[in-house]
Amino acid sequence: MHAADDVEQEFTRAERRRLRQLLDEDAIRKLAIDYAHCLDHGYVDRLRDLFTPDIQCHFGPYGEWHGIDSVISNFKAVYSGLGDMPFASLHAGSGHWIDLMDDNNARGRRQLLDFLLTRPGNESPILWLAIYDETYQRADGRWRISSISIELLWPERLVSKDFPKQFPSPGTD
Repeated sequence: MHAADDVEQEFTRAERRRLRQLLDEDAIRKLAIDYAHCLDHGYVDRLRDLFTPDIQCHFGPYGEWHGIDSVISNFKAVYSGLGDMPFASLHAGSGHWIDLMDDNNARGRRQLLDFLLTRPGNESPILWLAIYDETYQRADGRWRISSISIELLWPERLVSKDFPKQFPSPGTD
């Protein structure tokens, strides 16, 4: 049997299921990247396409924001507070863990390195080291963020009383 013969074999049912999961995970990771770029570039109105209409944001000392109009209004105020300057901040995410709960719902956690680039060069640009806990919903064939909670870890530890939430063991489906 040649290697080419192996490639021509049909995928198993389990492989097709895993491919669907990988496609969904990739779409959710792209969603998180788009979120960060919209924030940093100042494309606040584009966030409407990334969130569900009933988006819930739990931002600790920054408050509780409920519903798309409130969230967009609050993000516009944040961007204005940064001088309406593109890339006055950078939201660098890493370690995005995703749990697909069913065909249309998922949850995830990712690390945030939040940089404030308006500070003088002799000051640290790090604003926050934090954790995003998020939920995602698929609607009309697209994944969207339905809730965001932020747990601020440094330079001040401001976490919710149930932090860290329990998640499945790594490598489980």
